[in-house]
Amino acid sequence: MHFTTTSLSLLGAMLAMAPSASAHMIMAKPVPYGSPNNSPLSPSGSDYPCKINGGSGSYDITTMNDFKVGENQTLSFTGTAVHGGGSCQLAVTLDKEPTKDSKFKVIHSIEGGCPGVGGPATFNFGVPQELPNGQATFAWTWFNKIGNREMYMNCAPITVSGGSDDSSAFDQLPDMALANIAVGTGASCKTAESSDYSFENPGASVERVGAGPFVPLCGGAASPGGGGGGSGAAPSGGASQAPNNGQYTPPAGTQAPAAPTQAPAVSSQAPGGGSDGAAVTSTVRTLITVTAPGGMPPATATAGVSSQAPVATPSPSAQLSQAPAPSAQPSAAPGAGAGGNTTCTTDGEILCNGETQFGICNHGSVVWQAVAAGTKCQGGKIARRGFLVFTTKLSYYYLASSIFRGPEESPK
Repeated sequence: MHFTTTSLSLLGAMLAMAPSASAHMIMAKPVPYGSPNNSPLSPSGSDYPCKINGGSGSYDITTMNDFKVGENQTLSFTGTAVHGGGSCQLAVTLDKEPTKDSKFKVIHSIEGGCPGVGGPATFNFGVPQELPNGQATFAWTWFNKIGNREMYMNCAPITVSGGSDDSSAFDQLPDMALANIAVGTGASCKTAESSDYSFENPGASVERVGAGPFVPLCGGAASPGGGGGGSGAAPSGGASQAPNNGQYTPPAGTQAPAAPTQAPAVSSQAPGGGSDGAAVTSTVRTLITVTAPGGMPPATATAGVSSQAPVATPSPSAQLSQAPAPSAQPSAAPGAGAGGNTTCTTDGEILCNGETQFGICNHGSVVWQAVAAGTKCQGGKIARRGFLVFTTKLSYYYLASSIFRGPEESPK
């Protein structure tokens, strides 16, 4: 498939407008106070806590959430801009209308993968016996993995039953973490981009979901991921930046390449009965141009208007040992600046950030994206776990089939 400079420029402009349709995340359950704001907290801390400015109706109760000690509760979200995940904490204050002086105590921590990676996820958490009976305020906080260095927070009214008759045990719970805002310890705590965060005081209930690399919330050496192995050290973070619109904002003077919102999704089974070198059909959600290695016929891709388009890929060998051995993984030098971009040298080259993230070098810059479920990035290739799916060289652009239709080609 061939694309002119004009068509690629037009597509790039269309993709650049796409983020405006995305929405930040809002806590759906427990049901929050009033009409929650989906933007991050102000770096100045003026709307901390709960993203509430203290105006009339700020703590209006539309639904009271019943918390029975010993029972599980659901944490769910609305919105689409999950910023690659990150880490969250769930906390409670005994104040019915919290202020900057309120003490939030942690009841559950989610390290990585929160509020989701490819989209919003749902989590379960228990109601601990340390909570005193009566009305209180529940808080969800989120430190995003990709994008500007921010802190998100929504709050909800709760009524606790079956708990303690005093606050002595509650007072011993760890304090809620703060970062990226000029409030308390948050004034000196800045998160590093492209990492999942571990909390210094996560509490007794901790859930590790992300693939890593894991770093302390306020910076430090990376530790191995919990889901698929991350790279050694996290890319450097930067100074606090203004809130964005839900998508990654490159630093001034840096041109970031257009990137897909989702990595290629591979069908779970390949048709049987084919000989080596024959083309088999998989399903992808983004359009790619593949250059096959020597000795194998090139694959062709057909662009379509629907969200999924069939693409013919080289059939894997009957024995995995006969598949081409992965070459050394292309490396990218860490880039400078607050945005956390990564520099690269060869346009069109696939780069891996561990097995769970990939990027395509475009004009010396690469932005990391999560791979699709069931696939991994290894040795400069996107592969389904178990056998090779895509070859190492791809075209300069991932083109969304739902936006652009090019000349159709049939598999040879």
